[in-house]
Amino acid sequence: MSSKHNKNTRWSEIVRYLFATLVAGMVLGLPVLTGAADSTGWQAVVRDAVCVKGPDVLLGEIADPVNDMAQSQWKTLSGIKLWKASATPGRPVSISRDKLKRVLHHYMGDLVQNLVLPSQMTVQTGGQVIGREDLKTRIVAFLTPRAKDLGGEVDFKNFQMPRYIFFPNKYDSLSISMRDNLKPGRNQIKLQGVTPDGKIVLRKVCVVFANVWKAVPVAAQPLNRFERLTRDKVSFQRVNLAYKNDVWDGTGGPWRMARTLGRGQPFTLSHLELVPLIEKGEHVHLMYRGKKVQLTIKAEALGEAGMGQQVAVKNLQSKKTVLATVISDDTVLVR
Repeated sequence: MSSKHNKNTRWSEIVRYLFATLVAGMVLGLPVLTGAADSTGWQAVVRDAVCVKGPDVLLGEIADPVNDMAQSQWKTLSGIKLWKASATPGRPVSISRDKLKRVLHHYMGDLVQNLVLPSQMTVQTGGQVIGREDLKTRIVAFLTPRAKDLGGEVDFKNFQMPRYIFFPNKYDSLSISMRDNLKPGRNQIKLQGVTPDGKIVLRKVCVVFANVWKAVPVAAQPLNRFERLTRDKVSFQRVNLAYKNDVWDGTGGPWRMARTLGRGQPFTLSHLELVPLIEKGEHVHLMYRGKKVQLTIKAEALGEAGMGQQVAVKNLQSKKTVLATVISDDTVLVR
């Protein structure tokens, strides 16, 4: 009994296979041959993420023609019926390449050899899907106008993002936003699926690396600590700001070196400090101001200080040291 049942099952499978192959041949108007795939010469690529309408999945819903012969026959090829679409809309289901190949072989026979299959395909009944390339294009379009504020030449790379995004409803839309301004280097982007009434149905995160090529000030010669920065000591060089933090923009000052810098190296804010109004060893006007008397004499600064700060100075006449307050670039005041 069991042996007879097995023979009947095997025979049923053979009949189904022959019938599927015959149907494929009839649809294409081609002879049913073992080498039918090679003889037709058409080729199509199966997408890795698709939405189908149902009730039957059609070849044209999951694949795209890639050569001239496929293009010329696609009106017919795209109508080939495959498996029954899922009765549950808005719910993606994934299938591996091996399983997908077996399913397609069941419906198309050896013509499955004309298809280039992805490592995995995810299919959903109804709704819509945004594939990786489309998603990348949308993200770049979002970032491009924001890149103008960075100046220089900007390009984007190392997209860490979903392979695809499924929406349960075809009227849902994709919202792209950033919490922070675009900056050189790593940037995080928020992706949200939004319904027509504003409800958020999904949240994803994408990371994009921004290269920003720009001409920035660099040292024209080796510079030492405390050395004053003058125009002849600065040149310009094109660098990628993604790998250079806090680069000086060439404004402000007067500056002096806070630490040494090699020739051709970009200036960062950590390399520079403002030149103090009063520097050590500098001769200044020491002003004594009392209720009725004001006296100004020469003095030597024993330290350095900025506006409003105190600095020790030595009276060049009496050789006494006093603590005075800086009130200008050459004058200190003691009361």
